[in-house]
Amino acid sequence: MKTVEFKQKVEELGYKIMTINIDETQFRIYNNDVLIVVVNKNKFMGFDTAFEEFGEVGEHRQLELGSLIFEYAATPLDEREPERKWYLRDPVISDESFNYLKLNRKTGTRTYGEKYDYGDNWQTSYTRAEIDAFEFEHAHLIEDEVTE
Repeated sequence: MKTVEFKQKVEELGYKIMTINIDETQFRIYNNDVLIVVVNKNKFMGFDTAFEEFGEVGEHRQLELGSLIFEYAATPLDEREPERKWYLRDPVISDESFNYLKLNRKTGTRTYGEKYDYGDNWQTSYTRAEIDAFEFEHAHLIEDEVTE
C-alpha cells in the first residue's frame, strides 16, 4: 500500500493523521485529538498500538484501523512510495515551455512540446528504467523530477 493511499484511508475512517519527525519517518494517528497509534514509515512492520486509548475506540474500530495499519506496515518499504519520474527537456530548443520530450505510445514517434500529457497517446514523464532503455541518444537531455 502506498503512503498516500494509507493516509487517505486513515482520514476516511475519521481519524487525524500527522507526520512527525524532521525526516517525516513516523505517522501519529489521533482519535478526537488523543494519540492512539504510531506508525513508522521507514520500518517494515513498524507500528505501535500499545496505547490505552487505542483500546477505547471499540473492537470494531480497532479491527478496521488495525487491519489498515497492518496492511501498510506489511508493505515492503520500496513499494510504499510511487516510482520517481522525470521530464526530459532539450536545452537546444530555445522555447523552454515547448522543449520537453514527448513519445507517442502507439507509434514510438518522438517530438518536443509541453511537458503535460494530453490524452493517452503521448508520454511526457519517464521512470529511470524507461530512460535507461531508450535506444536513441538522450544524454544531452536535462532531467526535471516530476513533483506534482
